[in-house]
Amino acid sequence: MLNQFNKTELKKSLFDLFDIVLIHLKTDPNVDTFLDNTLLFEEWEELIPEAEYPIFIMAVLNNIRRPIIIDTIISSILNKNKSSSLERQKIFKNKKSFSHSGEHPFN
Repeated sequence: MLNQFNKTELKKSLFDLFDIVLIHLKTDPNVDTFLDNTLLFEEWEELIPEAEYPIFIMAVLNNIRRPIIIDTIISSILNKNKSSSLERQKIFKNKKSFSHSGEHPFN
């Protein structure tokens, strides 16, 4: 679902995540237990490139909402979505179609 969001929707969802984590950690400050028992980050983990994921986790856990960090996270998601979409288009463009009548399949 998050992979279909635009920049504004991603930012709102990210801030919602910040709020949920902040509320939880105020009531139970044990970060290790929280990380072991939560599924909140799963969808985000699929979207965020590996290099930016630790930044994302640290920002959320420490409630760091600096614009440069938020923008970096959002941009990395949007750029990853663009590049994966371009890769799919490239794969489909490179597939050659051919008629099967009279052609050898290994040509």
